[in-house]
Amino acid sequence: MNQLQGIKNYLVVQNGTIICHKCNDQVEVNDNKIIVDNASSLQIIYLIDQEGKYSIDLTIKGSLELIETYDLKTNATLVKNIEISKNANVLRYADNQSDALIQTKVIENVKVERDGNVKCAYVELAANSIEMEINYALIGENASAMIRLAALARNVEKKHITLSLVHEAPYTTGIMDNYGVVKNQAGLVIDGIGTIKKANHQSSSHQTNKIIVFDKDCRAKANPYLYIDEYDVKASHGASVGKIDEEHLYYLQSRGLSKEDAMHLVTYGYFIPVLEFIDNDELKELFNDTLKEKVGI
Repeated sequence: MNQLQGIKNYLVVQNGTIICHKCNDQVEVNDNKIIVDNASSLQIIYLIDQEGKYSIDLTIKGSLELIETYDLKTNATLVKNIEISKNANVLRYADNQSDALIQTKVIENVKVERDGNVKCAYVELAANSIEMEINYALIGENASAMIRLAALARNVEKKHITLSLVHEAPYTTGIMDNYGVVKNQAGLVIDGIGTIKKANHQSSSHQTNKIIVFDKDCRAKANPYLYIDEYDVKASHGASVGKIDEEHLYYLQSRGLSKEDAMHLVTYGYFIPVLEFIDNDELKELFNDTLKEKVGI
């Protein structure tokens, strides 16, 4: 993906090394470490074309719109360590655009300090099998994280995505909404984990997990977990796995759509909530076009 319009800073990270650097003074780059200080916007492309395990460290201060894209071309592991500093306000969009038939792993460790806030949309529409571990630790009072996942598994892809929100300080908020669609002979597992440790009172942990399955040979699991070790908290979880509502299909077919087109349209609508986490108009258009292409509209 080329640099988006309106995005002021742009990085390309190839096999753990920054090879393209178009940034102002508010973005400091040192080997595989990136420090962002109130830089307004930053776009990062992660390109991996050699097998191995690679890591990148990112520290965010102030306000930032962060757009991240994965272009994974071979079997590899990418580890990202992200620190969201005190009072920082971050809007993230992380998109896997890989098309190679490979098996990859992405591990993301995010720490949110006192009064830090992050909203992140994870878009997993790639053609490859993948294992993702996304770990958020709310380590300061009033830290908050809101996560929204859209995952599509088709053909024979196998995708396992684990999202964890750990409350390590009082007055913290963690919310995740995970959506998945599975077709053909693909498999998708979504594990949502909310943990409130002892003494972290007045914290809130909420999650929903919803997966639609299209075909009899596909496999899907939505596993919600809550580990609560404190009384004065709010917590909830829910999960559902099932076929598309037949009444919805009947209604759309009664308006002239074929059953296949109706199923594609329902799938498209299922992922639309991700748009609420995208602030860049060009990115919204690209997401819409990619989603329509993937679901067959």
